[in-house]
Amino acid sequence: MPDRNRPLTEEEIGQFRKMLTEKREELWREIIQDLKTRVSEEYQDLLNTVKDEEELAQIDLQEEVVLGVIDARKKELEAINQALWRIDHGEFGRCLECNEWIPKKRLEIRPWASYCVKCKEKLEKIGRV
Repeated sequence: MPDRNRPLTEEEIGQFRKMLTEKREELWREIIQDLKTRVSEEYQDLLNTVKDEEELAQIDLQEEVVLGVIDARKKELEAINQALWRIDHGEFGRCLECNEWIPKKRLEIRPWASYCVKCKEKLEKIGRV
């Protein structure tokens, strides 16, 4: 029987909760490290020794890249928190669009997935996700 036609067992939900919690902790560590790097004395010294517009532009570009990475991690954290909320409320594993069970294999790859692949592709085409 395909995974998509059955709810997850309590044991599987527990495994996904653990995966999500560990991923959330990992992302927070990465964000904190990125922020520490940006405010370190070395970085501040670099800012204070900028000699020309080209160096300033290079620093601006580096900052944009770091902030982009932090923003992507923030969005992933939000999705993880939403998945943990769905676990707590007995809604984890169901597609938010069609209400069908999301295949376990998809959740193993992306445990914070909110949509089955079919609905995700449909929503991406119309620009909703």
